[in-house]
Amino acid sequence: MRGLIVGAALLAAAAAPLDAIPAFARRYNVPCMLCHDPIPRLTRFGEEFAARGFRLTDRDTVGTTSLGDPLLRLSETFPLAVRFDAYVVAQGGTTVDTDFRTPTAVKLFSGGPISEDVSYYFYLLLAEDGLTGPVEDAWVMFRRPLGIPADVTIGQFQIADPVWKRELRITLENYQILSQRIGAGSASLSYDRGIFVTANPTAGTSLTAELVNGNGIDEAVGGTWDGDSPKTGSVWLTQQVGPARLGLMAYYGNQRFLPTGAPNTRTNRTRMIGPVAVVSHGPWDVAGQFLWRDDTNPGFLTLAQTVRTRGGFAEALWWPRGRGTRVLVTGLYNHITSDDPTGAYETATLNLSWLYARNLRLAAEGTWDFLSDEPRVALGLVTAF
Repeated sequence: MRGLIVGAALLAAAAAPLDAIPAFARRYNVPCMLCHDPIPRLTRFGEEFAARGFRLTDRDTVGTTSLGDPLLRLSETFPLAVRFDAYVVAQGGTTVDTDFRTPTAVKLFSGGPISEDVSYYFYLLLAEDGLTGPVEDAWVMFRRPLGIPADVTIGQFQIADPVWKRELRITLENYQILSQRIGAGSASLSYDRGIFVTANPTAGTSLTAELVNGNGIDEAVGGTWDGDSPKTGSVWLTQQVGPARLGLMAYYGNQRFLPTGAPNTRTNRTRMIGPVAVVSHGPWDVAGQFLWRDDTNPGFLTLAQTVRTRGGFAEALWWPRGRGTRVLVTGLYNHITSDDPTGAYETATLNLSWLYARNLRLAAEGTWDFLSDEPRVALGLVTAF
């Protein structure tokens, strides 16, 4: 443990994911904290701004021009921003390993209006884990097309995005249940390709239905993005009740796979369901997700074996001096049990963040891995410009 503390003292930089686009602040001449507190976490206004397709109001055309053509709406300046994150981690028990992962990711962002009721967003990984990365988020959103009371989004996104935008979390530690895969299957609540429709049928109610390929965003094989014909569906329903946002999600999908030498295609059916809760009160935010998950044959074996997985996460954020100030304390607990031993996971994390500037956050984070019985410590920064 002493070696871990000494190693951590030598760390120079660390980061958490960031999806902020300073181009929006420049366009509207507003401070970053209107949408982020602190970066990259969204405020309530930031969530509404993103839901409107990165507009202050419906059909907002600030910073755009038609060039005299009523069917045209171009940004006067093409909105671009860069996110840079880097970190160094010390982990281990009796033997401590330190690792400068700098930079872990460099992202190029763009987003904004295409027309009065259509918006786009994407980011390109210029670098991730030492390599040039792919495009992850990339979508076009139609705001109430043809007058229907719903928004339609097509492209790449995370299945959990209607409630949990993992890229906007404060901690370096993940919301593990949202990206967990079981066995050889590809089913998770992380990135996928497809379409989702969001409606607000009553005040404070949000309903999102998604239809995706169900196999993530790996590269196409033989010109085909989806490796099998079945699609995957999910539904997210939340209701605002006072300071609490409560809800439920459900997921169902089939994955088909033909193992080498096998005479027939084998199928795995994945079902997930679980409650959602987000509560904001004073200087506190408390949130969590729990999932019951069943996979009928995630190993694609000759004799199907059902694997049950149960787990979730709980997160608490505290602004000691009030929201909008420089200091934030975040606690995160992950817990997953599974019939598949590789699917088990349990960690507890404490993160202390301090704003050096509105678009530059410094962080110190400690995580205890209960399964390996080892700690991990990181010091770091995250910035966007």
